[in-house]
Amino acid sequence: MSCHNAGNSLAFCPEDDTRRKVSTSSSGIWSLPDAVALTILSQVSRFDRGAFALASKSHRSLVASSEFFGLKTSIEENLYVCMRFSPDPNPSWFILNTTLRRLCSIPSNPNPAPDSSSSYVVVGRGIYVLGGRIKGGRRSSDVWFLDCFSHTWSRVASMKLRRASAHANLLEGKIYVFGGCGGRHSNWGEVFDPETQTWSKWLDLPYVKINIHQSVAIEKKKMIFAVDKDYGYVKLYPRKHIDWCYIRKVLYCRGSHGRVMWCDPDDIDWKEVKGLEDLLQPSWQPLCTDSPCGSQMPCYDICRLSRNSAGNIVIFWKDLESFELWCAEISIEKRQGIEIWGRLNGHILS
Repeated sequence: MSCHNAGNSLAFCPEDDTRRKVSTSSSGIWSLPDAVALTILSQVSRFDRGAFALASKSHRSLVASSEFFGLKTSIEENLYVCMRFSPDPNPSWFILNTTLRRLCSIPSNPNPAPDSSSSYVVVGRGIYVLGGRIKGGRRSSDVWFLDCFSHTWSRVASMKLRRASAHANLLEGKIYVFGGCGGRHSNWGEVFDPETQTWSKWLDLPYVKINIHQSVAIEKKKMIFAVDKDYGYVKLYPRKHIDWCYIRKVLYCRGSHGRVMWCDPDDIDWKEVKGLEDLLQPSWQPLCTDSPCGSQMPCYDICRLSRNSAGNIVIFWKDLESFELWCAEISIEKRQGIEIWGRLNGHILS
């Protein structure tokens, strides 16, 4: 999930059920039942929760529980942003705090980290970072896991091939990776099982001679949809355009000149999301006058489109004059059955 032009990437972190359960006998805040204590803690800032966890072992157990993590993520938007600031080759990680309207820094990978050509997949309570280019521009087979609750990094089993700018998708609890290895390989596609922490060849996936630009997985259809540089496409079934996200049975991607597009996955006929004219206004970005027709057009493009844990679209773009990274959150609704409208939530952040 990387934005190669901007050197940025992002992901959101949903709830997880893998951590240990909190015993009903564990002490809560001021001897309150754990359910009540969890509800109270969910309204407390991350920094105050850290101080609370230092109070006692039982308090730490409560804060570290999967029940608390699930409750917190169900009411809080979690958007993680990875950016690289030249000339530092190591990427930095942040949480986008829409309440404070700023990026909050979190610990970055302390080990030699790949650049923005890594692939990113959210699984459970964390983010898998796969491959990328390391020192000397060499492809890497390394895989790292960022725990979104403790903000700690751990190394997991490496891929069979070294990859950069590969495409990775989560389908039925497994990570499917393809491309990014250069040349023709029998392991052009491989699959990772987070439960067993093992990689295996994607047995029924043939080598596909296309230059894949982006991909998206549709869980219900058990299908991965890949698009090549010329906007042709191939459907990949593990069992027998531009950045994407899949929300309530609709595909969304970024279009040209700051537009957001949508389509039904059964009928790839792209239409523009309406109601986002403010994104195209000069109050947000400078306009260009060198278009073929001589009219003024926005001279920026969305550099990243994703969805957050609230089910809304989040877009990022760069201001070429100030070198700032801009962000906007968009909620969507279907009208009259044939139109989809978007609405900017709050202010555009920079």
